[in-house]
Amino acid sequence: MRRPVILIIDSDESERVSLDAVLRDLYETVLVNEAHEALEAIKTGSVDLVLIDMDHQVVNGIEALELIKKADSDIGVVMLSSTGSAEQAVSALKKGAYDYITKPFNGGDLVSAIKRFTDTLNLRSEVRYLKEELSTRTNGEMLSVSPRMRRVFEVIGMVSSTPTNVLITGESGTGKELVARAIHSFGERKGKPFVAFNCGAVPSELMESELFGHERGAFTGAHARKIGKFEYADGGTVFLDEVSTLPMHLQIKLLRVLQEKSFERVGANVPIKVDIRVIAASNVDLEKEVRKGAFRDDLYYRLKVVPIELPPLRERQEDIALLARHFLDKHSKKCGKRVIGISEGAIKALIGYKWPGNVRELENLMERLVVLSRDGVEIGIDDLPSGIFEAVPDETMEERDFKEALRMFERRYIIGVLTRTNWNRGEAARIMKIHRNTLFMKMKELKIREPRG
Repeated sequence: MRRPVILIIDSDESERVSLDAVLRDLYETVLVNEAHEALEAIKTGSVDLVLIDMDHQVVNGIEALELIKKADSDIGVVMLSSTGSAEQAVSALKKGAYDYITKPFNGGDLVSAIKRFTDTLNLRSEVRYLKEELSTRTNGEMLSVSPRMRRVFEVIGMVSSTPTNVLITGESGTGKELVARAIHSFGERKGKPFVAFNCGAVPSELMESELFGHERGAFTGAHARKIGKFEYADGGTVFLDEVSTLPMHLQIKLLRVLQEKSFERVGANVPIKVDIRVIAASNVDLEKEVRKGAFRDDLYYRLKVVPIELPPLRERQEDIALLARHFLDKHSKKCGKRVIGISEGAIKALIGYKWPGNVRELENLMERLVVLSRDGVEIGIDDLPSGIFEAVPDETMEERDFKEALRMFERRYIIGVLTRTNWNRGEAARIMKIHRNTLFMKMKELKIREPRG
């Protein structure tokens, strides 16, 4: 396995040698005297991360950082400094540094910072592979490194080559239709129709005609024969979303389709034979619906030959950064904008949010952030809507440095009070026992804006 390459920039030879001694057993190290030598090393070799000692630089450390990120924006940069200046640290992080470490530090701190970045590199490599592999199969939307989703992918692969009925369960927005399309596209029916039908979106009086079709004159307004979804999908797949909303009389007709592969159009007596696969989905517990008598047990067991349960996004947190960056890239291209990425702070906030709308909610947020952003900027923590922070658990504070944690606490606290007072600044200032002008200054400093609408 290739070892990550660490480039050390330090004009002090003893410091270079010391850093090399700490890292060389774990990484491939390259030692250079100053930034311009570093640029040559980057051009001629594969460098994963750069260490810049800001105390011993011919070129200013921040300028060196800018030169390196301009040469290769994917390279990680860790800044080392003895000053401990908060202003300098913030400036470095804004310019794209991965981390800022204050001297003196022990070797373990430095190795830990580098390991976090190399773990991210490994994840990005895996993401690229999965994205390329899955984009040909699932339109690039089914991306995951979660063990639970990997199991889902395995089941998709196994069931796609069979004619078996599948029942997909999961909360709204978890990607049930994507799974159904993947099953269809992997199997022998991939060149045939995939017909998706949302049972909950069609009035019950129209549902029978939509699914099974009707003959001319079958009812008032039936001026011509209509081909239903099942007939249109012959040879392919019918995906029935929100199947729990099917009326009881249509549950009986669906059961017959599953058992006999035949049905009659409304107003006709001649059976129509079809070769279809049925994939159903539900965001409610169908077993409970069966116990309540709202769903037929025989239909339930016919549909649930192979069950696939999709976890909510809050239970696959390792996928949030991956999906956020994917959707950011997707909508940047769609909107013709150049958004350069999303900050680590913003990613941490997204990971802490509960995502009641799951993947769909995350994609909608990323699209909104792209639409409202300017060209050439990075999405930062201040760009996120206030609702994201209200749900961030306190334990995520432990992962932040003091200043970042304090800033995040202040922002969440102020937004919480403003929300409770319906954004009445005077009332909020009274509750917080601060002057109204102080509140205005804090809102400006923390970039707190009242939600529109």
